[in-house]
Order: sequence, then C-alpha cells, then structure tokens
Amino acid sequence: WGKVTVDEDETLGSVVACDFYNAGSLMSLQDEDIVKILTDELLPSAVSKFADAKLVDSWVGKYGGVVSWFSPGSYALRPPLEGAGNGILPNVKCSGDWVRMGEREHGAKGLCQERAFVSGFEAANSLMKDTAANEKFQEYDVLAVREDEMQFKLGIEVNRKVMSFLPRFWTR
Repeated sequence: WGKVTVDEDETLGSVVACDFYNAGSLMSLQDEDIVKILTDELLPSAVSKFADAKLVDSWVGKYGGVVSWFSPGSYALRPPLEGAGNGILPNVKCSGDWVRMGEREHGAKGLCQERAFVSGFEAANSLMKDTAANEKFQEYDVLAVREDEMQFKLGIEVNRKVMSFLPRFWTR
C-alpha cells in the first residue's frame, strides 16, 4: 500500500476512508476504539495486506441521525435533478442520492454515496449546459453501469406483483 519513491526508504502511503451505515452501536465507542476495530479486524479481513499497514493518522466523524429517510414508494415525491426546471430557474440544480435524475438516471437507484456522487456530476453537466451555452466546456462523461442480472430482474418483477396485492401502509 503506497508507492515506493526513487529513494527506496521513503514510502508515500495511501489514504483509506470508511463509512459505517446503521452504526448506532459504534456511536458510544471512543474514536480510538473505532479505529482499532477498523485496522485490526475489518480491513484485514477484507484485504489481508491491511494487516501489515502502519497507521499514520486517523479522523473519526460521528453523525447520528443524519441519514435520509425516504420510504419505499416515495421516489415520485423526490425533487428532480433539474430543480424547478430550466425555464424557471436554469441555474438551480439538485444533487444527492435523493434526487430523480430523469434521462440521466444511473444504475445506482437506491439511496447511496455512489448515486450522490454521480448526480453531482450530472447536475454540474446540466448547469454548465444551461448557463454557459456560449462557453466551451468538457462535459464529465459518466460511465453507464452494466445491466442488472436476470435473477435480480426476476426478483424485482416478483416483488412488483406481490406488492400490487398488498396495501401500502408505509406510503401516502
């Protein structure tokens, strides 16, 4: 981990960022204990070379209750990437895992960092197109994800059929 420079004695190192979801049980732990669990147990179990890594610095941020809570079926109620619309507010765009991206929709459909990341690029692309039409800019090319596998598509269809018979108590 970390590139060795021309001087073989100097290693540049790597940066690792880890996020824990549904991590209420970690909130009461000391920062050092969270880092120890990560470096001694979790990272080496995922990639064995982490067992030999030397920790130089660490930072722990704890943000309780900051997760978006969108219920199943609320997709249509989320704001669109284009905000109020190009004819109304062309310089206001929305990004985040909670927006609808319309024709720019990406493979990550749930609430996740990947979707938030991609929607940020798409919002920037849209903003530049709408407000810098006379300027030359390089649109950021977002790579498409591969098509869902057949078993996943079947699971979605089975769920859709089952849910068509059940009342939706959790949505309005």
